[in-house]
Amino acid sequence: MTTTKKLIRVKKILLGALALCLLLSTLAACSGGGLSGTYRSQGLISQTFTFSGGNRITMSAFGINASGTYKINGNRMIVTYSIFGMDTSWSCQFERRGRSIFIDGTEFIKQ
Repeated sequence: MTTTKKLIRVKKILLGALALCLLLSTLAACSGGGLSGTYRSQGLISQTFTFSGGNRITMSAFGINASGTYKINGNRMIVTYSIFGMDTSWSCQFERRGRSIFIDGTEFIKQ
């Protein structure tokens, strides 16, 4: 396998891993207003969600960052982002309690 093919394969694997983490994500409903700041998981795999500028989001997992926008609609959040030139959008359930958000049962604490 050539170096280029290996690099493409690694990127696809990492993209798949990030997508899996994000698809498993649910973010907490915010009663009136957007989210702000950085939330970090405390588990084995460090993941972060940084919310800024009203509807901007940056997600990080496995050393890969993806930036985009989010919209909260009731207890759902719709995230649209681009990574490795591919546009992606998904809808997640979401909940917020105090300084934490919970993504599929995983707690993310505001830093």
